[in-house]
Amino acid sequence: MAARPGLQQEAAVLAGAVRGSLGPRGGRALLVRPDGRALLTRDGRRLLEALSLQPPTARVMAACACRLQSATGDGAKTFVLLLAAVLGAMREGSQRRAARALPAFERRVLERAVARGLRPHLRSAFPAGGPGAELEAAALEALLEAYLRGRLGPGERRAVALLGCELCARCEARRSPALRLLCGRFAQLHAAVAGLPLARSRVLPGVLLRRDFAAYCSAGGRLRAVLVTRCLRPVLTAPGVECAVRSERQHRAALRWCGGRTEAVMEHLRSSGVRLLLSGVKQHEEVIYYAKLHGVSVVECLSSEEVALISEITGISPYDPAGDSVQREITEAAVVTFCQPLLLGSQRYVHIGFSSAGAFQPHCLVLCAPIDAVNEQHAAALHGAFTMLLQLFRAVDQECGAEGESQNGASGVGSGYSPATETQVVTESIACGSSQVSEHQLGACRGETAAHSSDLALQESERPDCTPPASAPGPHSKELNVCTDGADSAGTHKLHTLYECADGMNESHQRHPAVCSHRNYSTAVAGTATLCEHLGVGKGPEKAGCGVAQSCPCSILEAGSVLPVGGYFEILLHYYIQHYAKQVQQSAVTVISNVVADALLSIPKALYGTERNGFTKFYLETTEALRKNQPLPVNEKGLESVYCKYQLVTSVLHCVTELLNIDLIIGVKRPLQKIEDNDSDDDF
Repeated sequence: MAARPGLQQEAAVLAGAVRGSLGPRGGRALLVRPDGRALLTRDGRRLLEALSLQPPTARVMAACACRLQSATGDGAKTFVLLLAAVLGAMREGSQRRAARALPAFERRVLERAVARGLRPHLRSAFPAGGPGAELEAAALEALLEAYLRGRLGPGERRAVALLGCELCARCEARRSPALRLLCGRFAQLHAAVAGLPLARSRVLPGVLLRRDFAAYCSAGGRLRAVLVTRCLRPVLTAPGVECAVRSERQHRAALRWCGGRTEAVMEHLRSSGVRLLLSGVKQHEEVIYYAKLHGVSVVECLSSEEVALISEITGISPYDPAGDSVQREITEAAVVTFCQPLLLGSQRYVHIGFSSAGAFQPHCLVLCAPIDAVNEQHAAALHGAFTMLLQLFRAVDQECGAEGESQNGASGVGSGYSPATETQVVTESIACGSSQVSEHQLGACRGETAAHSSDLALQESERPDCTPPASAPGPHSKELNVCTDGADSAGTHKLHTLYECADGMNESHQRHPAVCSHRNYSTAVAGTATLCEHLGVGKGPEKAGCGVAQSCPCSILEAGSVLPVGGYFEILLHYYIQHYAKQVQQSAVTVISNVVADALLSIPKALYGTERNGFTKFYLETTEALRKNQPLPVNEKGLESVYCKYQLVTSVLHCVTELLNIDLIIGVKRPLQKIEDNDSDDDF
């Protein structure tokens, strides 16, 4: 039985909806909102969210694509196209067998193809590596411009890319901590102005608060500012406590006490050099009156996001003059270089320059466009671009340890494979707009136990009656040959890895042309770390005398890895998947490898679909250069993140696994009830 026909049709329909807007040559889609407003967009997530999807499995596909874009900043359209190509290429066979083969393919073929095949072709966006790596200016511009080609029109992408580069440079956000703050607080670090051309957009120093002054007192030079999150006017009693006022005289006395306490607070702020009060709540009119009287400017009703941004930039905590601590020293105060009102269009802002306490230098972006919808599109594109840039600082690591069970573990060795629990989909809370990324969807480091169980199941299904040959070293041993590329016989090692084997068979691996000489076991253990660094992936030997495996970290992808844009990642991965699939002896993994390798070509086919013989020429030139070990024929100046591409491929594979494991779809008409067992031991 092939992949369920409904899955293929649903994925094909989704792919047809987004294919027309893919790549720099793609067009825009006109979305009409319920209130009648129109929005021109090429954003894959917006397109998927606008579709009224009825089939629950189609909504699962769209939700997975939207979660991927929320995590990496891009890839929703490519996700759908690749998913449709993988499901459409599934040949006749068992769904369970294909689902079990996907984890084995990912571990045995995909990771090797990326770690060993792609690595020589990768470039680095960091001029100097290390924990404090900084994005190179030229690489930053190439990444932003290439990213915006698939989001904005030809007359906008260059200007918006330059604005993004300028904002990163002024905020010093070419390192991970500052870029993370810019990405997380981008909504508060930009303002939109409608009715002006894009050329009027500017990067301004400081922060723009979407409020007006409740009290403004002009002051020059550097001044101090405090942040408060409660009203400074004292209350007579605590919340929930009654205050009995028996006469009008007592009431007036209480009001005089509150007024005097408020004036004392403002006098203390004035004497401490505080000239700006930033409040997250509405302040009482007495606070505003005494603030004007003592020359203190007040900005009130700040949002919680703006309060958090100020705290992150300046490192201060809210000031609270509660109890008898009115006259205590004010230590939590920020240094402000300027503070002034600003009018942008018809909206009034408070423009404040803060002295940063960290690496991030506060600057804000003013985006101008003829209408609000275009401003919204530019802001969403820049936010996605910064999210993509943040992923450059992440690496994909693999733990290089001997795979297998411990000697005393009862994990089904020699037993049959038990089928997985049937998956049920409840169609009540699937939303494309979810920003939560599941660990199963985007996890780069998978547990070896699940992958090993899949391998055992595949071996069990393909060779149910196999027995150990006479030449096998033993039912619990396996020999793994690892040789350094281009080394002589004296510089090679032969690692002997012992682990529990379910069927007692030895897996035959393809050997490198180099001659591997035998060395003792201690030499192999000492050289494990060097081999892992050279190959990027591998299995280390187990610790002698026990069932605990020694492990060393191996990098599948290093931070800052980039490739030229335009389909090179897909062509390279297609080429090396086919190469490493020939070394796998399991037919199911080989079939899945061919399916995924062919499906990857659907992306450059869609990119070059408008050119006559464009894809054929590009494919032949690239593969010919790979066979002759020549540099790639790069035609584009842009760059793209390899980490985001790798996460896209693994997310598609995980989504296919989930879809193929669906056995039952239940439509729930009402909220699910939580069933609790209230019985105690005394009832039995």
